[in-house]
Amino acid sequence: MKRLAAVAVAATLVLAACSGGDDSSSSGDGTTVKIGLVGPETGAAPQFYTDLVRPTELAVKELSEKYGVDVEIVTADDQGTPDGASIAVQRLLNNEDVDVIFGPPQSGNALQVSEVIQRTGRPVFSPALADEIIENGADPNWAFRTNYSNTDLSTVVTELLFSGGGTVGVIHSADGYGQSGAETIEAQAEAAGYDVAAVEAIQPGATDFGPGIARLRAAGVDTVFLAITSGSDTATVTRAMAQENLGAKLVVTNATILADFSELADPAQWENLVFVDTRDLTGSSITAISEEYEAEYGEPPILPTNVHSVYAAVDAYLQAVSEVGDARDFDAIREAIEGLEEITVKDDVYPNPFSKDDHELYDPEEASGWFVLGFDASGTLENRGTLADFVS
Repeated sequence: MKRLAAVAVAATLVLAACSGGDDSSSSGDGTTVKIGLVGPETGAAPQFYTDLVRPTELAVKELSEKYGVDVEIVTADDQGTPDGASIAVQRLLNNEDVDVIFGPPQSGNALQVSEVIQRTGRPVFSPALADEIIENGADPNWAFRTNYSNTDLSTVVTELLFSGGGTVGVIHSADGYGQSGAETIEAQAEAAGYDVAAVEAIQPGATDFGPGIARLRAAGVDTVFLAITSGSDTATVTRAMAQENLGAKLVVTNATILADFSELADPAQWENLVFVDTRDLTGSSITAISEEYEAEYGEPPILPTNVHSVYAAVDAYLQAVSEVGDARDFDAIREAIEGLEEITVKDDVYPNPFSKDDHELYDPEEASGWFVLGFDASGTLENRGTLADFVS
C-alpha cells in the first residue's frame, strides 16, 4: 500500500496573469509547457470544470517557480458530454498543440477520449474514477490517475455497507459515473457473497424521487449507497427518503456530495450519511489549499477531492518537465513521471507514486487507509475516524 507521510512543504508563490481561458506563469527559466484542461464549463455539472481550472491555476502559481517551468494554461469545454469531450480534446491536441492534458474529470467523458489520447502519445492526468481510463497493460501507457478508482472505492464501500448486517439498496445517477459506481458495488458485493436488494436510478436534475424510495422501502432496504454525480441530486434523494419514511440507518455516498448538498438539505437528511476518502478532507493540506482558494476566488472549493487530485497532477508533471528539460520529449516525460521519487500536496507526501506498470497514485488495500467523513449539525464537514475504526 502506498502510504502517506506528513511533512512540512515550503514553497515560493509566484503570481500568474489570468485572462479569459488562458493563464500563464513565468519562472524565468525558459522551459515552457502548455497544459490543456478539458472539462464541462457548460452542461449539467460545471463544478467539475471549475475545480479543474482553479486548482490548476493555484498549483501553477505555487510550483512553476519551484520547478523552473513557465506554464501556459489552455481550456476547452466538453459541454459535459462524451461527444463534446472528443471535440474538445481534438482541439487541444490539434489546434492548441498542448503538451499534456488534465481531464476530463467526469468518467463517461474521460472514457470517450482515453483511446484517442493513448494513440496520440502525450501524457494525460485524470481525476476521474472509472477503472478503464487507466490501461495498466498498455505499453507505453500515457494516462496517470491522481484520484482513487471506482474499484478502490467500491471495495471499501462494500465493506462499510454490509458491516452492519443490513439490507442494502443502491441509487445511482443515470450517467456514466453513476452507472459505473453502481455496477462496481454490485460486482464487489457479489464477489464478497452479499446481495444488493434493490437498485434505482435517478435522472440528473430530477426534482422528485419518491417512487424510487418507495420501491426501496418495499424491498426492506435500511442501508443505502448513493452513486450520484451532483450534490443537488443527492439532496433530492435524501429529501425523498425523509418524505417516504425510509428510515435508513446508514447512507453511504461519495465525495460529489460536497457540491451544494449541505446548502440544499437540512440536518435530518445527513444525520446518518457518510462518505469515504483516502484523504483527510479536514486535514492540514486540504485546509491550506481551501484557504488559498477562497482568498483567490471568494468561495471555498466545490470538490476538495478533485482539487487535491489536480494539485498532485501539477506537482508530478512539472517535476518531470524540470527533470527532462524538454516538454516535447513525451517519452522521456512519461518515463520521468513513472520514476518520480515522490509527489507532494502541501503537507501530504506520496513516495514512489508511479511505476511503469502502475499509473495509479492510490493503491489502498487496508481499511486504515480510508477516512470516514460526514457533516455535523451545522453542515460542517467532520472526520469520524478511519474505516477500520468505523466498522470495528
